[in-house]
Amino acid sequence: MKSGFANLIGRPNVGKSSILNRLIGEKLSIVTNKPQTTIRSMKFIYTDERMQIIFFDNPGYQKPKNKLGSWMNEQIFENIKDADVNLYVVDNSLETGRLDKEVFLLAETDNSKKALLINKSDLLNEEERSLLKEKYSDMELFDDIIFISATSGEGFDSLKDFVYDALYEGPLYYGEDEITDVSERSIMEELLREACLIHLDEEIPHGIYVELEEFDEEVDRIKARFTLYIERESHKSIIIGKNGNMINRIIRTAEREMSTFMDKKVKIKIDIKIRKNWRKDQVLLKRWF
Repeated sequence: MKSGFANLIGRPNVGKSSILNRLIGEKLSIVTNKPQTTIRSMKFIYTDERMQIIFFDNPGYQKPKNKLGSWMNEQIFENIKDADVNLYVVDNSLETGRLDKEVFLLAETDNSKKALLINKSDLLNEEERSLLKEKYSDMELFDDIIFISATSGEGFDSLKDFVYDALYEGPLYYGEDEITDVSERSIMEELLREACLIHLDEEIPHGIYVELEEFDEEVDRIKARFTLYIERESHKSIIIGKNGNMINRIIRTAEREMSTFMDKKVKIKIDIKIRKNWRKDQVLLKRWF
């Protein structure tokens, strides 16, 4: 049995969380089309008959605008150093963006085994695949280049084979049936944050921290109360919406996703509290994350 640790690294919105959700076969990490969807690293545990891989779902690499952004990048740097294998992820664009170039600079100083995953490969034609293969091969930076699609499943066998070849014999770090180190309650917090990301304007949800305050589980249902901590008083009325329309939409979306995840009906209530500029507050960041 081989075992070890692997990272998925890339700028925001290249599909790292979607890849890991597909690999594990369970929606554990939230997915939206907005940057900074993932704000904390969580472990995904993949186990089969030949290996156990502990994947880190890292936040997207970014140019920090506050202490939270700096803290998120620090998670990436630490995880790169600790991993046995690093998987760098780009999307299917033929152009290389500024943040992609900065991610490649990280790869240049990374001495581990590393592959480049070109995501959303199901949307590429043969000519585009050939151009991308040549472009990234000419960089002479990666041990392998793998076309992958979280939608179609292409490339997942190649991904697992690459990681397997890079690992050494080792112990089972987690039980064979475990798929994450994060509690169900923490995932419920993330599902509520996902609902906020889906329904609210771009900047507001990134200033929201979600905390589960009360959790009452019965045989066929769960009742939970959450607190949304926000940075500005003016955001409160936006989150509530006219006649409560927005908060009700958020609740309905979150309840649906939580019910699917928990496999029983979930009903939630939400309180809103102000914590001004919490993303710049080092004390709060240490406590919350």
